[in-house]
Amino acid sequence: MKRLTSKMDWMEEQHHQEMAAKTADELIARLKMKPPINPLAIAQTESDILKFAGGDLGSRYDGKLEYVKSRGLFLLYYNTKYDIGLTEGQHHPRTLFSVSHELGHFFIDHHHQCLRRGVKPHRSKNEFRSHRQIEREADAFAASLMMPTVFARPMVNESPLSMDRIGDIAGHFGASLVSAAIRSVRLSDYPCALAGIRNGRVAWMFPSESLVNAGIYPKRGGIPENAEEPWEEMTGGSADSSQGDGTVADWFDTFSKEDLDDIYVGEEYLPVQVTETLVVLLTLDEDELAEEEEEDEED
Repeated sequence: MKRLTSKMDWMEEQHHQEMAAKTADELIARLKMKPPINPLAIAQTESDILKFAGGDLGSRYDGKLEYVKSRGLFLLYYNTKYDIGLTEGQHHPRTLFSVSHELGHFFIDHHHQCLRRGVKPHRSKNEFRSHRQIEREADAFAASLMMPTVFARPMVNESPLSMDRIGDIAGHFGASLVSAAIRSVRLSDYPCALAGIRNGRVAWMFPSESLVNAGIYPKRGGIPENAEEPWEEMTGGSADSSQGDGTVADWFDTFSKEDLDDIYVGEEYLPVQVTETLVVLLTLDEDELAEEEEEDEED
């Protein structure tokens, strides 16, 4: 699998996302809010300069934030197509994520200032479907807004992650499954990662801090052979989850720590047809990882 970014590039990207998540945490603390978080209620607190409206926008976009200089107002639009079948006034977690994403553009200072300076607004298709840094930052803000660190971290770290546990966590916070999975992995004290496969390639990957501390980093590019069958099944229309087995070398870069390459990696595959993404939860045994680190130190 070809490595598309250097370790330094990856670390810089993560720093920007971490700062965006911190901005969301600080906002929740300032507003003294508790889960489940309603991002529309947060938007209402800025009603003097922020107006919002939703509607079924089909496949055009999930959300958009623009600044109208002549009125001194920000206008936030969000797609309600995911709300079909829900009681009036209720919103699907994906809709709430869209609103939270656009609030990221409003509350992250350099996004806010760019719009005020006249940078053309763009139509967002969020939940980590864009490679643009500004969109990734807004996604990180949204995930943190829906699952604030102070409330989410203790629940996430009750035990190692699985897709079943992530489903329970998502339900508790009213978050979408994908954003809850990414947020849970980022907050986990256990060695794990979440990958998103799109168009037959690893489009994104988020590791836990303990994985990075061990010297194991994400790599993007073509998928390993053990992921090919689940990907083919998804593209054939299957929505069934599955499990598999792999190694660190299949999914990660270890750079100078090649002794870590053969460590076992558990794989849980979850097709997300609405975004044409195969989500993969990757978990490692922390005891096995610790043993390898101890042997490396002895050498």
